[in-house]
Amino acid sequence: MEETLEDKKHIIAVTAVIKNKKGNKVLVIKRNKNEISYPNKWAFPGGKLEKGETLIHALRRECVEEVGIEIEDYKELLQDYTFVRPDGHNVIGFNFLVKSKLDKVTLSQEFDDFKWVSLEELKELDYIPEMEKSVELVLNT
Repeated sequence: MEETLEDKKHIIAVTAVIKNKKGNKVLVIKRNKNEISYPNKWAFPGGKLEKGETLIHALRRECVEEVGIEIEDYKELLQDYTFVRPDGHNVIGFNFLVKSKLDKVTLSQEFDDFKWVSLEELKELDYIPEMEKSVELVLNT
């Protein structure tokens, strides 16, 4: 079967590891049961890049939209990841450590819950598999 242009499309995503002011916990959000990828799992705030958007702009926008947190211009790449969504689209993602201006969370209606968690608390949650490495990098440094 010949590969079409549609088969070659990739979704670029960014996720934000937001450390609390004390530096001992990170913010996670619970995905809705209707999500295409990883429904009902705990994740970091983030999403797809929009046309013409830079990584930091996408991180800023997603943090405000999903958890009501404004972040500084600082970003540190923690890891990249890739997966194929159930609808067949390939996702290439970049997970960044970012600095929030405040720790107050205003959760979007798209999500069911949020928590500030330590590495040990994260291990007790049903989370997206790629998350643990990023949390270890952030909280064990």
